[in-house]
Amino acid sequence: MEKLGVVISRNPPTELAFEFEVTEPGSVATGDFIEVPVEGGTLLARVVSVQAINAALSEVGVVSEASEYGLRLPASTLLAASEVQVARARALEVVTASGELVPPMLPPSPGTPVYPASRDYLMRLLGLREGGVRLGELWRVGVEALLDADTLVRHHVAVVGATGSGKSHTLGVLAEELLDHGYPVVVVDVHGEYGFLEGEGYRVRRARITEVLLKPGLLSPDAVAEATEMTEVQRDLLHLAYEESDGVELSDIISSVESTAERYGFRRETVIGVVRRLRTLKAMGIFTGGGGAGPPEELVEEGRATILDAGLGLPDRATGALVGSIAWALFELRRTNDVPGFALIVDEAQRFLPQDEDVFSKRALRVMAREGRKFGVGLMVASQRVVGLDKDVLSQCGTKIVLRMDSATDLAMLKPLLGSSLRLVPHLPRGIALVAGVAVRYPVLVKVRPRKG
Repeated sequence: MEKLGVVISRNPPTELAFEFEVTEPGSVATGDFIEVPVEGGTLLARVVSVQAINAALSEVGVVSEASEYGLRLPASTLLAASEVQVARARALEVVTASGELVPPMLPPSPGTPVYPASRDYLMRLLGLREGGVRLGELWRVGVEALLDADTLVRHHVAVVGATGSGKSHTLGVLAEELLDHGYPVVVVDVHGEYGFLEGEGYRVRRARITEVLLKPGLLSPDAVAEATEMTEVQRDLLHLAYEESDGVELSDIISSVESTAERYGFRRETVIGVVRRLRTLKAMGIFTGGGGAGPPEELVEEGRATILDAGLGLPDRATGALVGSIAWALFELRRTNDVPGFALIVDEAQRFLPQDEDVFSKRALRVMAREGRKFGVGLMVASQRVVGLDKDVLSQCGTKIVLRMDSATDLAMLKPLLGSSLRLVPHLPRGIALVAGVAVRYPVLVKVRPRKG
């Protein structure tokens, strides 16, 4: 293994941190993982900074004095020859002779060689899994980022980044990998970007959200009221009508509205308003399943992707109510073990999980985020704004995949998770992601792989 440098004692090494002189300037960068032999095993550490030091220019004022007195500075070749780079590293774990990971207890000795961390040690240190989800490669390292599939699904994933940073591409890679691992995948596709899965040979079923058979009487009345933008009084009547209804069809609900209104003394204009809105649902094809996509249980099948077209030009409230109702129905089916565990991918998630609005889709997806782990249901969301995304769901996403973004408010929300790594986020190239959370034991930079197509 090629040596990167040698531990030095300019600042005496400790069990927590140490410095080493870099053998070849430019071969070490901030964020690199390294290994150093220590008593009892191998110390794994991470480079936190790199300094360029030149003895000829180490004193302040050398350049200005040379200019003032007409002195010549050393030639550039001499300056280059006298320059060294010193890297500072933070100790992480020690791999013992038996292969166990333990906390560092002793400092590395000055003069000890420093090497790049081996693939085997990186896999152990980061908690990577052979045969796992291949998100891409660790940047500058070339080791595959193999993430545990079950951890990703059960603990949920949030992909965040500025427009054009590669969020949808990353979600697409996750969809490919989960399908390869046999997971059912349901995608809420707002912009028609996930049809590539069909071209790559995956089993794919496509349907519009209006084609899913959702019986109005089996849905939350909140979803129905939201889809038609009912007033508070109209909502009250609808809730009471649901309790009194003898059936689940739209006609049953309408009949119940009229009889319930008479029993409770609602004004005639309220009744007319509710009935008109319910009939509008049928005219718009909402909650009717008229296109024949079948009931929600037919959307989930092992190894198959179901792509739900949510970009139909419907009012935002109606679209959100449909997406929320489908998510709610799928989760209830999983709770009763009527469908296998699955992953729900929601792109442009700020539309369905707004921070400042109480909408039905947010309530439904919150339940999935809070309770999905127990039932093997994963939620994977993507958004261009951290601030605009519901904080409750964001906090439940155990793995964060952060692409380039430079909004100060968004970055501030990520600081508790990313720590010092946060400073890298505004400068990430397209397709390079900072991955943090339960899927990796330490935040890492990953070059997201190309899609298979």
